[in-house]
Amino acid sequence: MIRQEDKDFITQAFQRLKERGWFPEQEFEHSSITEEEIAAFEQQHQVTLPSLYKAFLTSYRLPWTEQNEICAIIRRWDELSPLWLMLDSPETMTQVSEWMEILQEIRDFCELPDDCFRNLIPIGDWGAGWGPLCIDLSRPEDNVDIENRDTWSLVWFDHEDFDWDEQYLDDSDGLLHGQSAAPDLKTLIEWYFCGSVEKAYEEETSEKPTYKWYMATRRH
Repeated sequence: MIRQEDKDFITQAFQRLKERGWFPEQEFEHSSITEEEIAAFEQQHQVTLPSLYKAFLTSYRLPWTEQNEICAIIRRWDELSPLWLMLDSPETMTQVSEWMEILQEIRDFCELPDDCFRNLIPIGDWGAGWGPLCIDLSRPEDNVDIENRDTWSLVWFDHEDFDWDEQYLDDSDGLLHGQSAAPDLKTLIEWYFCGSVEKAYEEETSEKPTYKWYMATRRH
C-alpha cells in the first residue's frame, strides 16, 4: 500500500524539478509500473520496499534514458557542495531485478557470502559514476538519525574498490552496508528535485545555483 502523502510528495517533487529548469522542453511520462507489479517483485525477492520508493516507481519516468544525470547542492559531511547523481527510472520491475543481479555478480567476483546483498535495492549511481547507490532495507527510515550516519538508509559502494568483504561486510548480520550517501530517500529527493539546500548554499557562498550554473560544473 502506498501512502497518499508519499504520492503527493513525489508529484510535487517532479513539478519542482521542472520549475527549477531541469529537462527543458521535455515532459515527464507517467510510469507504467503498478502496485501489483511491485507486490510481485516484493514476493519474488522477499523484501518490503519503502512506501516513498513505491510512490516514485509508480509516478513518472524521467525523460531521455533509463538513467538520468541531475545535480544538486547536498550536505556532504559538514559542507554544502554540488554533486551529480544518476537516478534509475525503470520501465518495469524486471529492470530493478536485473540491477540486483548485477550486484550478485559482484558478490561472486568478491567471493562474498550468500544473501549478503539481500538488504540492498539499487536505485542509481552516486556521483554519476562513483558507484551504485542503494536503499539499505536493513536500516528502516523510521529509525534514521541525521546525526548518526550509521543509521542512514541510502548508501553507495565505490566501483573502483572491490575489497567489499573488508570495507562493507558486517560480520554481526552477514550483510553489506555501504558508505553513507543520504539519510533517506525523502532527503535525497528534497535535495535533487526540490533544491532544498540551495538557498543555504547561496547565503554561504554568494553563488546562486541554477540549471545553467549546474551544467557549467559538469565534468566528463
